[in-house]
Amino acid sequence: MRLLVVDDEPIILNGIIRMIQKAHTPFIEIVGAADGIDALQKLAHFQPDLILTDIHMPEMDGLALIKEIQELNLCNRFVILTGYGDFAYARQALRYQVLDYLLKPINKDELISVLGRIGSTIEEEQERTVARDLLLLKEHILYNTPLEELPLRAEQLQLLLPHPCTTIIVFQACESEPPLAAERLEGILHALGPVSQKLYITQSHFLRQTVLIANDTHILTDDELHRAYGEFIHTKDSGYCMGASGSKNDKGNMRNLYIEAMASLLFNRYFGSCGLTVFKENIYSCYDNLVHYIEHSLQHQISIEQIEKDMQPILLYFSGDSDCQSKLREQFLVCVGLYLQNVGLAPEAIWGEQAAANLFSSSGAVLEDARVAEILSQLIRYLRRTNDYQPNIQAIDKIVAFVEQNYKLDLSLDAVADHVQMHPNYISMLFRKEMGLTFLHYLHTFRLAKAKQIMQENPEWPINTIAELVGYENPRHFFKVFKKFENITPGQFRLGNASC
Repeated sequence: MRLLVVDDEPIILNGIIRMIQKAHTPFIEIVGAADGIDALQKLAHFQPDLILTDIHMPEMDGLALIKEIQELNLCNRFVILTGYGDFAYARQALRYQVLDYLLKPINKDELISVLGRIGSTIEEEQERTVARDLLLLKEHILYNTPLEELPLRAEQLQLLLPHPCTTIIVFQACESEPPLAAERLEGILHALGPVSQKLYITQSHFLRQTVLIANDTHILTDDELHRAYGEFIHTKDSGYCMGASGSKNDKGNMRNLYIEAMASLLFNRYFGSCGLTVFKENIYSCYDNLVHYIEHSLQHQISIEQIEKDMQPILLYFSGDSDCQSKLREQFLVCVGLYLQNVGLAPEAIWGEQAAANLFSSSGAVLEDARVAEILSQLIRYLRRTNDYQPNIQAIDKIVAFVEQNYKLDLSLDAVADHVQMHPNYISMLFRKEMGLTFLHYLHTFRLAKAKQIMQENPEWPINTIAELVGYENPRHFFKVFKKFENITPGQFRLGNASC
């Protein structure tokens, strides 16, 4: 944790810093500032978790400094240093939500006790922040919500994934299997612990997936993953499939990592590939092309004959010897498998159980050009029938009604999907198609509209209270979302509304 100590007396400033360093408190990074002006300059490059500041200082006193810092949203935790004669200042500081105050001369035991207590509170808040940021990252990775549409800033992503290399590992449970057992997952985490400095878990009930995100100075190797999974990885018919992919210095493309991990998983499932980590083909670009083509054909009602013609230029890249044909077959079927996974469909629903088994079997015949066009046309025919049948407007109304009744709760796309019994990716597709925005964007917009209404009707209510009332447990998260969507802070909105 990071601490900023502000005092205009160098002897006291250095003494406090040495006292904290020797006591081995949770605050490892400690920076000192000579006065309020110096503190503001240092805050341009140093974001502390707590600020310990004197009240009486030249140029800018401690209370003015706290007020300025709060308005700039640079820190929201403060402890003040004051003398016995300044108790009136201490009472005023309580209005700024100062956590505590210490009387001069500083008592070492009291200082360490206060820092220990606040440090424990910060750790709990950081755990909640990580859980919330991980939920946002899940929206991007599993449900393809663009990062720029999430209230997840680059610095938050950097705190979550501080190391240059990230590996995503996906466990897929078959229909007859429960999600990955806790004891099995705990064993995998224990085995990966020594080779990965940051490990996170996220799960999707509808996708029947457990996703591990490992962040370190290197991409996890096949050997490391094999050792972590043990015999579980080699067991045939275990009811689970696994795949992984990793990259370096590319946190902006986590969704692509997930697609590559899913491609690796499908290779393991359908073609018996023993490799788990980085998928060697540029599969996500091929997958994106397939998705765009399917969506284009559905939107514009392209004929099956035209689809077959459209396939011809693509197939030229794979014409020739049997190796190229085999490559086409694998890459195309993996892309189809990824698409079906993403829209919540099983191959059996489209082609029937036996035909689907033959289609994706590792011993299947070489996929001919005509067969590729036929598979794609069958898929599009099925999707057309499904799309024509789905009552989109009624489905949107059902989801919107659920959100309006439960926006104060900790809603996630999985929670909504579970309630309305719709696939999370289908909900995402519906919102994009019918409303022109993502589900998460809609949820934030609805909550912020409620927050603005409350601020207008109750101008004296604290911002923290309003944040909780509209579903944001952490006021700082509410502040970030409000600033991102409204381009002003909640306080600025309140002031502007009061002046009208």
